[in-house]
Amino acid sequence: MVVNGALAPQPAEAHAGSVLQVTIDLRDDDALETVRLDLHGGAGHAHNGEEAFSLDAGLSDFEEFDTDNLPGNAQSLIMRTFDIPSHVRGRWHLIVDATDAAGNVAETAYMDIHIENDSIPLFEVPYTAEPVWVAGTTVNLLGSLTDADGLASAVARLQDDGGALLAEVAIPLTPGDVAVDLASVSFDLPASAGEVEVVLEATDLLGFNCLTGFHADVE
Repeated sequence: MVVNGALAPQPAEAHAGSVLQVTIDLRDDDALETVRLDLHGGAGHAHNGEEAFSLDAGLSDFEEFDTDNLPGNAQSLIMRTFDIPSHVRGRWHLIVDATDAAGNVAETAYMDIHIENDSIPLFEVPYTAEPVWVAGTTVNLLGSLTDADGLASAVARLQDDGGALLAEVAIPLTPGDVAVDLASVSFDLPASAGEVEVVLEATDLLGFNCLTGFHADVE
């Protein structure tokens, strides 16, 4: 499998607003039957045992899941192109599974895809894993928000594990700021243990929007 010139299992690089090019060379001793492509956001899970924390934007807006019947040949060269939306950023996974006419299943092919985006606002936090917070306390966010074109507005929300809004705080900034410290944003955590989600959203002066976030454990 080759993605944007990278050979699996090496990570592939791509840019928002461009095209993701995938080439898959399938071979079998007898006859191929089906191939399944699964392209999805990489937040919160891993397929190779190397899960990494990242702030990703637009995960649900860039997904593909296709199953194709193959002609029964012993070899098939599959080429796919995917249009990458202009508002996404972060890590995606591409999974390829294939079967032959006898029902044998090939070893799953896996690839990390890193999508860069220099247009939308950038949230950065110092966590390398989901943070663990103490129930009933107040926490201040860590990290920064930047945008070379100047920020217009930004907000941070705290939600429970069911998606219900617990708190919403405007991130203090003056329109035109190119960098903001997130330390001024604080949340009062629930008194009971559970999982919460911090949702971060910002818009710059050109109208480009970034919506991202992360989960935290409350103990």
